[in-house]
Amino acid sequence: MRRTALYIVLCGLLILASCKNANTTRFNILDFGAKPDGQTMNTKAIQAAIDEALKVQGEVVVPKGTFMTGALTLGPKMTLQIDKGATVLASPDIDDYPNGHFISAPYADSLVIQGQGTINGSGTAFFDDDWKFEERPQPWIVVSDAIGVKVSGIRFENSPAHTLSFNFCDGVIVDGISIQNDPKSPNTDGIDIRNTRNVRITNCDIRTGDDAICLKVTSKKHLWQDPNGNPRPRTVENVLVKDCYLESDDSALKLGTGSGYRTQNITFEDITIRKTRYAMALFMMDGGSYQDIMFKNIDAETGARHAQEYGIFIDIHQRSEDAPVGQIEHVRFQDCKIKTRGIFYVSGHPRQNLKNISFDTIDIVFDGHLNNSSWQKPKGNKKIKQWRTTADYVRENGKFIMANAENVHFKNLTVTHNIPDTIAMFWRKNVSLDTVNVKIR
Repeated sequence: MRRTALYIVLCGLLILASCKNANTTRFNILDFGAKPDGQTMNTKAIQAAIDEALKVQGEVVVPKGTFMTGALTLGPKMTLQIDKGATVLASPDIDDYPNGHFISAPYADSLVIQGQGTINGSGTAFFDDDWKFEERPQPWIVVSDAIGVKVSGIRFENSPAHTLSFNFCDGVIVDGISIQNDPKSPNTDGIDIRNTRNVRITNCDIRTGDDAICLKVTSKKHLWQDPNGNPRPRTVENVLVKDCYLESDDSALKLGTGSGYRTQNITFEDITIRKTRYAMALFMMDGGSYQDIMFKNIDAETGARHAQEYGIFIDIHQRSEDAPVGQIEHVRFQDCKIKTRGIFYVSGHPRQNLKNISFDTIDIVFDGHLNNSSWQKPKGNKKIKQWRTTADYVRENGKFIMANAENVHFKNLTVTHNIPDTIAMFWRKNVSLDTVNVKIR
């Protein structure tokens, strides 16, 4: 009997201990003084909850309500849980961002940001009526030098700048998030993948005032070392983007313009694109390489507020006149449907051909035609100039313009013209076609 009683007491103590341990790893920001009124500045309260969670690899809970805050810093092996009905509202005052970002997560291995709540960037507070700005937190949310990061379920809205940026990370999962920015808001990229490897982006709804999903490699050598002088990875590789809906005032799916090293083994699959200037774009500027890039089962329609539209844009340019010339090779477009008023532009450099570009089972609909007689080749950045050593073919008489390319393959290409015109279907210069199988309706 005594043994039974002792056993019961011990079990009770163990249960209490486990409950106490569970409670001490979960930190509700209300317990740190946060006020859900949308007006109180809660930076200190929320950061205090984060700091406690970091001590025990715990979870910070943002409950239902609207919590205004300035800059926050997350860390490794913690979870930021934003519950349904909760809104983290970024301060509209630039002075509340001393490090230039809203949320920073340096060296945040195994960080998780999740929930069904909202993070609102107060973006319109940083723009005037003409969508111009003087200062803003940029990029808005930055995760850097981290391994094994996951972001899921959150709605990000009204960002003042690039929304979600991963720099020098390895192992990133983004699933089921929504990014909603005004299409007129400048430089409000959805997700930027910089110098980052092993990335999976799935089931996302992204609508932005700039690139929806952008992959880039830095060309600045001083960023190639961490604060301890150790080399950082300078590649973007092993990236899968799948089952997403995208709208973009610029490029829905983009590589570049940052391209100073290697981008490889990239797959974009089962993606719907609407209201964009470029459906798929590869801007090579900095002498690196793009290779083994796959676009598969893409359903795209361009339709931007800009004078130029591109179903596909591929180009090799130079950021400066004496910069090295990069390479683009082994790029495949398979089982894609593309509707546009614009053109398709696929061009290498006079000193460097594109290599092994294939179009397999592509259904193109030309829904009218924008007048390209006065266009200039876009370069992805207004500061980049046209050099004597480069070429610009966008004004040529063709809807599918190709130049400086070898081993280009066409298979099962179907073209429909909704409105008859006199524009030639193909224009090409210095191009070797291995296979041609085109049906024009």
